[in-house]
Amino acid sequence: NGMSFLLEDLFDVKDIDQDGKKFDNVSRIQAMSQTYNLELTLDVNTEIYPLKVFDRFSLALTTRLRKDDEPDDGTWDQSGFESHADDFQYVMYGKVFKHHSKPGEPDMSVFVSFGGLLMHLRGDEAHLSKFDLDMRLYLLIRKN
Repeated sequence: NGMSFLLEDLFDVKDIDQDGKKFDNVSRIQAMSQTYNLELTLDVNTEIYPLKVFDRFSLALTTRLRKDDEPDDGTWDQSGFESHADDFQYVMYGKVFKHHSKPGEPDMSVFVSFGGLLMHLRGDEAHLSKFDLDMRLYLLIRKN
């Protein structure tokens, strides 16, 4: 595919709703990535996409869904072009609202809100520095 994801990795679910369940149909997933050793905390609508401890899933983050690398306008569009969403089972659209790193530390954190569902990624700055504040992102997941 002409376009590369900003991030793609395999994650293993380590824990779910560590601090108790806040909403009926949403669970907070803790997962660890295999290749880049990233820590992930992610709110998932488990009513439509159930995940459980020990599940393994691919997660990709991208600014556009079109495989021909044309920009899209952020609307979900089934107009016949090839979409990365076709290769995944669960898609959310949101934006980066916070990122921070401490001087002298290799780790950084990125926070994304998908309409109130939150994602926190923590890991080596080398893999996360391309996520800019206010960047709009698609999150794509499929189980492996």
